Amino acid sequence: MLVIGHSGCKNSIDAITNASDYDKYMHLDSADSMPSLKNINADISFWSKRLVNNPEDAVAKVSLAGLYSARFKTAGNINDIHTSDSLYLVANSLYKTSTSSVYRSLAANCITRHKFQQAKLYLDTALALGDDKYITYLMRCDVFMELGDLDLAHQTLRHISRKNNFDYLIREAKLLDEKGDLDNAIKRMELAKEIAVESKKDALILWAISNLGDMYGHANRFKESYQCYLDVLEKRPDYLYALKGIAWLAFSHDKNTTGAKRILNYLSKLQPVPDYDLMLAEIASYENDTTTKQELLNRFISVVSNQRYGDMYNKYFFNLMIDENKGVDKALEIAEREVNNRPTTQSYDLLAWAYYNLGKKEEALKIARAFVENRNYEPDALYHLGLIYASSGNIKKAKLFLNEAIASAFELGPDLTTKIEQYLKAIGD
Repeated sequence: MLVIGHSGCKNSIDAITNASDYDKYMHLDSADSMPSLKNINADISFWSKRLVNNPEDAVAKVSLAGLYSARFKTAGNINDIHTSDSLYLVANSLYKTSTSSVYRSLAANCITRHKFQQAKLYLDTALALGDDKYITYLMRCDVFMELGDLDLAHQTLRHISRKNNFDYLIREAKLLDEKGDLDNAIKRMELAKEIAVESKKDALILWAISNLGDMYGHANRFKESYQCYLDVLEKRPDYLYALKGIAWLAFSHDKNTTGAKRILNYLSKLQPVPDYDLMLAEIASYENDTTTKQELLNRFISVVSNQRYGDMYNKYFFNLMIDENKGVDKALEIAEREVNNRPTTQSYDLLAWAYYNLGKKEEALKIARAFVENRNYEPDALYHLGLIYASSGNIKKAKLFLNEAIASAFELGPDLTTKIEQYLKAIGD
């Protein structure tokens, strides 16, 4: 099948996605019909009844807390993650002996909510308690990566003696990816997938294959990426993350906006989270449908402005403030908060980009040089570096970074890719 871009470009592309491959997985009518959600709700009902009979039952509270956390990840209701936190805190006070498990669970919820500093504090307590240190070290590695301290993340991983097990390999893969070594990151993730398959644990298998799908996409290995998502759906049709990956392939690679929108509207019906509105808005922009785009962005902003989401959507909110001219000063506030909460290269990229858009080009260049260049290999950061260097008059470096960014056009999406192509043309690429 050949798909032509909306701009009327004569160049055609070979499509990767095909509706006949994934239609059979899009048969659910509502969230309540999802098998995974049915199981979670049944378990919540069981433990809730047990808690009614014994309100001081710490085991029931912990079980319910874990289930509410799982339901949030499945159905997307932000209230569930807060309910989970409350139950964990109450249960912790009921335990007669100190145990690290509840602190790790609280840390896991903090990671979900992007409260990484608090997650670290919970894990510090868990480590001090001394039991199950292996699991605590794994989670500390995750948190250090989220906080941008890759050296500490690597040091923490050294505490794990089993270097060729699943837990170690997936973290090593992420560290390699963060350092810009995508090829070796993929090799480690492929090995992790093999181990997951040998374990016959479906949760590990699905996680590994879907993450490989993402990584193959980032490496422009689109057919392999697509096949990963299909393999996941074959095992579990309500694994919505895989369908989201296919939607992005349909849009960003195939320029098949009809197919992408159909998948995203299906996902929105099952899991009403803000993410889908944002992607649909990007598609509307590509189609020059400004009315629909604005409606979707307004809805996204309305939802994520709910204080219960905290900092979970800061990056996306930041980009809207910049791209839609809704307030660069507000964007700077978000960037400063992100740097304070998690001083990663991604956060410093936001800060540099905010200063650039405020017209403070020297400050932007100073931050970009110190904290982003040769540290952040994400295509949007490379795009920002290109424009920041161009504004300083260094056209050679501007071209270098813009060309590096456009090599990852799939991740950038069609709209931003077009902007970069136009900018490169303007500066004589």
